[in-house]
Amino acid sequence: MTKWIVKMRLFTIFSTLSGVVFSASAATIVTNADGSSTIVSDATALQKEAELSLFKQCFPYVPPIKPAIEDSKAANQIQLLSNDAKVIQGNKAIFNGDVNFTQGNRILSADEIILYQLTNILTAEGNVILEDSSSTVKGQALKANLDTKDAELSQVNYLLHGQAANGEAKKVYITNSGENILMQRSTYSECPLGDNSWVLRASSINVDNVEESAEAYNATLYFKDVPIFYMPYFTYPTTDKRKSGLLFPSFENSLENGITFSQPIYWNIAPNYDMEIIPTYMSERGVHLTNKFRYLVDGQSGKLNVEYLANDKKTDSDRSLFHWSHNGNFNEHLNLNASYTQVSDNDYFSDLDASAGSRDSNTLLRTAALTYNTDMTSSQFEVRDFQILSDSTSSTPHKVLPKISFTGYKQFDTSAIELSSYNEITNFSHSDNNMYSGIRTHIEPSITFPYQRPAGFAVAEFKLPMTYYSQTFNESDNKNFSNGYKGELEEQVVRVIPTARFHAGLNFERPTSWFGHNITQTLEPQVQYLYIPYENQDNIGIYDSSTIQQDFLGLYRDRIYSGLDRIADANQFTVGLTSRVFDDMGSERFRFALGQIVYFGDSQVGIAPETDTTVDNSEVTTSSIVMETDVKISHNLFINNSIEYAIQDDLVRRADAAIEYRFDKGQKIQLNYRYVENTASILEDENSSVNSRINQIGSKFVLPINSQWDFGASYYYDVENEITQDAFAGIKYEDCCWAVRLDYGYRLKNHNINTGVTEFDRGPTLMFELKGLGGIGTDMDNIGTSSLFTYGEPFQLRE
Repeated sequence: MTKWIVKMRLFTIFSTLSGVVFSASAATIVTNADGSSTIVSDATALQKEAELSLFKQCFPYVPPIKPAIEDSKAANQIQLLSNDAKVIQGNKAIFNGDVNFTQGNRILSADEIILYQLTNILTAEGNVILEDSSSTVKGQALKANLDTKDAELSQVNYLLHGQAANGEAKKVYITNSGENILMQRSTYSECPLGDNSWVLRASSINVDNVEESAEAYNATLYFKDVPIFYMPYFTYPTTDKRKSGLLFPSFENSLENGITFSQPIYWNIAPNYDMEIIPTYMSERGVHLTNKFRYLVDGQSGKLNVEYLANDKKTDSDRSLFHWSHNGNFNEHLNLNASYTQVSDNDYFSDLDASAGSRDSNTLLRTAALTYNTDMTSSQFEVRDFQILSDSTSSTPHKVLPKISFTGYKQFDTSAIELSSYNEITNFSHSDNNMYSGIRTHIEPSITFPYQRPAGFAVAEFKLPMTYYSQTFNESDNKNFSNGYKGELEEQVVRVIPTARFHAGLNFERPTSWFGHNITQTLEPQVQYLYIPYENQDNIGIYDSSTIQQDFLGLYRDRIYSGLDRIADANQFTVGLTSRVFDDMGSERFRFALGQIVYFGDSQVGIAPETDTTVDNSEVTTSSIVMETDVKISHNLFINNSIEYAIQDDLVRRADAAIEYRFDKGQKIQLNYRYVENTASILEDENSSVNSRINQIGSKFVLPINSQWDFGASYYYDVENEITQDAFAGIKYEDCCWAVRLDYGYRLKNHNINTGVTEFDRGPTLMFELKGLGGIGTDMDNIGTSSLFTYGEPFQLRE
């Protein structure tokens, strides 16, 4: 696949009678903590900080924008200094030699200044420099009206404050107290002074400082003195302010979709509404239309994306996507959060570049939750559904229509007792008529006796989960449901399973030294006893439960299954030890955790129905040993490792490791490894066409060669199937004026272990940016975002 992506931060285009209009859009609607709204650029805070640092290096001569003078008397006061002065009473005053004229935020200097008293007109000749709150203009001659603050200059060089914009003009007209600037026979660039790597030359440019935009007529864009684009009419913002119009088009060429052309249209509807419409032509498929709408109203924010491809030439079908996400606070207690995504077919994400979801999406969540919180309570009304991108109905989960839950908590000032209760009623339904559905009512009061001291802690907890199921199903499907469940269900089930847990730990610490440095080392042993009596639960269907993957913290959970459909019996004792090392600044440099569970009898409750009714509960067995290690060798170098080892089976069930180096400028290089013996034991849904074992090595990094060159890459290899899953490499050159980046990606789309059929997506991507005019593609800071594997930080060290 050959891919040419073009993306310009600055320009948008729309047709007019006079030619083509360019404008800009680079903003994000942000909801603040107090519910107010702010429009900011799409860059992250880290990127802003990096850009600011680069700006200071490239443009140290650019002055900041001056604040307005509040005092009207001081704003109108005139001060004039010169080496020589001549006054003709009632006519004019002539000043010569280093003349400096000041009025408010406006400063004028020249070799000669003449002030005409009757008309209040000022003229200046020779080395004229005019500076106001937003710009500095240098020229040979000036004529200005001190009453209206209008001015006319010739043979001009200008610099806009607070930004890199600069250029030249034969004539400059300043009107409306500097709110409007008209430049004739002019140029515009955001390169450093003297660097003309790119420059925009126009017959005239009109800058509106109120609207924060500029218009150019008969404009030609030059790069390295070579004309590359002509525009009869061109408008652009002088700040990050959003502006309606057509965004810069994008081009792509691939074997899958053929020649692809996109022409985004941006519509700045209002300060709190905007929309982007993207028609895309694909020679192998047809016309694909995307509509992205964003809103922000009274603390409520969200986005609505709609995509439609009529009569796909390859599939001979209409294809579509709908996505809605919303989050907002009605007041300090009430919150609404919703998300809904729907696609027309299972291959939508793998075939098309979607505005929501990702290429590896296989489950689309649709949910809405209305939550009311107080200091001691939390109430929620939730609905939940899924779209499973699979032809198999056995993997389709139950819908939640609806779930009503309430959690209450009470702590007493004069007692260490804590009371709490979790309560819910949930209606589960299913799209398959051959599946079971049900209503679950659950009440779970608990009483806790906590004891917390610097030297240690102890917690005794007692719960009484009480659950009532009212289940509906066809008797003919019982013990053979379409999701593969073989249990024999009952229409009415009452389940009461008391739970007792005691968890305690001690904190030991000692001062010592580590490689000549003073440190503090801790030893933190923990023990827990958990007892849950056995109750056969095969008469309850699986609605929202699955196995939870084991880790060190999981050794101290009282549940091994998520959801409420299965509460596994337990008679077990957990022992664990954690050791940490803190430097003299209190930063954690080393963490080691080791733990294991001793079972006094095997657990009989599982996701699948019981098959062995003669389990000997007198046998003492142990769980896998779980070990985790984090090391901060320096403020740049980190190491992480975790492993789950089953002693009795002499088997590593799960392992992962990572080593990471963090550069001072925030970039990272990470090598990682991940191993899971059998994912089917976690998912409870074995897929015969996919290897259930994960055995993978990978890396992701960006290496700064110097201040101008960056090299980045990522690579992931499936050791089990001996195949590359994802590979990416890119190199970037950047200076103060422009940047270019070339990438090559190689991604596994599909691999079937039975048929051996493997599909890849590969190809180069070229990105180019003219600073201030935006660019082609994305920047190096977001390297690898198109990868199947995003950056992960497994480290648990405390700063």
